[in-house]
Amino acid sequence: MTFLKGTLALSLSLILSACGGGGGDGYFGKENGSSDNNSNTTDPDKVLAQSTLDSLKKEGQYLFGNYDPNDATTAKGYIDHSLDTFAQGPLQLAVDAKKLFDKDKSKFIYREKCMDSGFYANTGCYILFGDNEIKSALSIVNPQKYINWDFDVNDNEISGMKLSEDQINHFTGKTMLIIFDNRNTDKKYNDIWVTGVFGYPYKQSWGLTQSDQVRIVSMNETDSNYQVTITYNDETTETKGALSIYKDPTSTDGDLFVLQNNSGFDVLTNDNPNTPDVEPVSFTVNSIPGDATALATYRIKASGEQVLNLPNITALSGTRIENEAPSSNTQSFTGSVHLEGNNIFTFKKAMNGTMLKFKHVFNGITFEGQSTNNNGTVNTILTQPSNLKY
Repeated sequence: MTFLKGTLALSLSLILSACGGGGGDGYFGKENGSSDNNSNTTDPDKVLAQSTLDSLKKEGQYLFGNYDPNDATTAKGYIDHSLDTFAQGPLQLAVDAKKLFDKDKSKFIYREKCMDSGFYANTGCYILFGDNEIKSALSIVNPQKYINWDFDVNDNEISGMKLSEDQINHFTGKTMLIIFDNRNTDKKYNDIWVTGVFGYPYKQSWGLTQSDQVRIVSMNETDSNYQVTITYNDETTETKGALSIYKDPTSTDGDLFVLQNNSGFDVLTNDNPNTPDVEPVSFTVNSIPGDATALATYRIKASGEQVLNLPNITALSGTRIENEAPSSNTQSFTGSVHLEGNNIFTFKKAMNGTMLKFKHVFNGITFEGQSTNNNGTVNTILTQPSNLKY
């Protein structure tokens, strides 16, 4: 792997590397038990399906629309942390950066030669960088959303957390949004990169005192095809992964955003009072343009309907310590996620009667069905597996 060095007009330099390839039962206790569907069966396939469904309901209510990041009473599992971060973080940042650029590119800094060698060595780019700069600029297209976000996570933001030196280095850094030029006018300014570290708030209570929480998100250079290194005036450097999202101008229905690379990120959480340790969650999604089985996309149709398709999630894992019934609750999932409907990322706040269609595959088992929002109460029906009830 070779890092390729360039210079930015921000008193820093840019290096790009593109490589191939609360109670006795615990807060989650109310969702631990299997449903009655499995109480008398000995069919191993049904047992596995029921067990997997129980895990998904415990760790990923987001998959079924029954999730609200601002509701402190909603238990948030590994899948919730990962998908909410992906949707609110790199995906929405890319969408908003593109929307802002099309509206007012003066908020970005232009670099005539984005990289000195390697990918984009002969290509210009526009860069949005800096905590206040990103917040102020993105508020033009998405007012209020980023007010309490942190696009420059330093030691102060993670002070008081039990972290190793490696973790401190991994979860500190700056966010950078990059939009690339192209000689082909049709392709021009449709390639967006999101790189670095950011933090954003959510709510979760274990029935004690704390309910305001924060997720610190680091784009993982190990699991990403692209990496960006920033070198500061004092010669210190930081290298993070980058998610590349391309807005396809040939879309036949609304806006189509295509993930251009394999990408991963780690989410630092510190909300579990069962342990003084932090509990990071890891998420890796693969995407191969031109491959129907591995192309990750997000579409906003002309009607306003949204479709998220992540067909190749290769890693989704975490731990959550429990002491009363001792367990590390270690889980690791692979599979695919498909959500379709209006307000798919904030479904509990959708209008009464709104429907969410889903089709997910975990442990080789397909979970398909739909959820309906009934005045904030989400009711879910499974059509696959046919012998299970949600």
